[in-house]
Amino acid sequence: MKKNVLVLVVILILTMTMFMACARQSRSDGPVTITVSTFAGDPYQISWRRMFDRFETETGVRVMHDVVPWTNLGERQAMEVASGSGSYDVLYVHPFWFENLASNGFLVPINEYTTASERAEFFENLLELYEYNGVEYGLPDWVATQILAYRKDLFDAAGFSAPRTWNDILRAAEYFADGDNMYGITFPGIAGGPLAGVFSSALIGNGGWFVDRNGNPTANSPAVVETAEFFGRLSRFAPPGYLNFHWEQSAELAANGRAAMALLMTTNTAWLDDPNRSNTIGRWEFVPNSNRVNGGMIDSYCWSVVRGTRHMDAAASLVKFIAGTEVQIYLTENMGTSGATRSYYENQALLASFPQLTALGLAFENTEAQPSWASWGTELEVLDNGLHSLFIGRTTARDAMNAMQTRMVENRR
Repeated sequence: MKKNVLVLVVILILTMTMFMACARQSRSDGPVTITVSTFAGDPYQISWRRMFDRFETETGVRVMHDVVPWTNLGERQAMEVASGSGSYDVLYVHPFWFENLASNGFLVPINEYTTASERAEFFENLLELYEYNGVEYGLPDWVATQILAYRKDLFDAAGFSAPRTWNDILRAAEYFADGDNMYGITFPGIAGGPLAGVFSSALIGNGGWFVDRNGNPTANSPAVVETAEFFGRLSRFAPPGYLNFHWEQSAELAANGRAAMALLMTTNTAWLDDPNRSNTIGRWEFVPNSNRVNGGMIDSYCWSVVRGTRHMDAAASLVKFIAGTEVQIYLTENMGTSGATRSYYENQALLASFPQLTALGLAFENTEAQPSWASWGTELEVLDNGLHSLFIGRTTARDAMNAMQTRMVENRR
């Protein structure tokens, strides 16, 4: 009898222990929640939030969205992941601070959560933009480059075909230049990034770059000097004040019918067909700014999983979801950004609606990432100053690029 009572007591204790454990678990367990870090601002925030809501509906995973101004984003992400607080699970990473995060082991290699077939869906050279020591750490997004927009109606009336070389561009710029009535071309000439951007993309289209494969400076090579000479000649057909133009000013002037051609970021080309901004809707077509090869300097971000996340599967699923073709098409339609998958550029309806994407796809044939090495800031200043001096006739293309080469060599001693 005592033995039976003892057995019942043991069973009762075990049952109560299991019940209390389940109760504790039911109180502590809830929906998995992950936190994503991006920059602030619309239409980006609202578009991302709608996609995060869709992900929540499809997976049951809650997504918290932490946003800060772009100027503070890299510092904020580095500080949070270095602290080990686990506050972030997914980061939206720009090339400027990617290497810092990857080299310190803060990001998860994508081969830990993607299959070979999933990775093959992305253009290989775009994945390589987020490679460190032979390992890739993010799925690319917001792909952009500088392309040439031209007024097809004007070109057709003049009997000109689409410009394929710099000689074509220069001939058209001179032909269409008509004082303040029409400028042959517009491009951003402001220092600090935009001017260097159009120059760098054109340089790739001329078969050159600032460094060779070993990282040795080549800033005064024939390809670079020739690119500077081209911009020196092209500047004669640009509007007054273009040395202070940013992307927006060039896009606005072109949209208002004041220029026959424009060098623009692909993210700004949507202005040309925006009924609230443009009176030249439907008159533009786009090509890479190429001379010898198709190509361009690629600017982009990537979605990366944070090393040490407590919700690896959920974070990885979100990264693959938001970098995937279907979501990227939505973001293109609502944010003007561009995707990085092969099926994205095979979508004929998308290409018809956003013709600048065809030129962007051609640029993928030869790409370089926006320079992010440590000394680029001082080198960028020399490049901007040299080009400005060239445009106003105070120096030659060769001398300007020799100054750039000298600075780059000094920075590497």
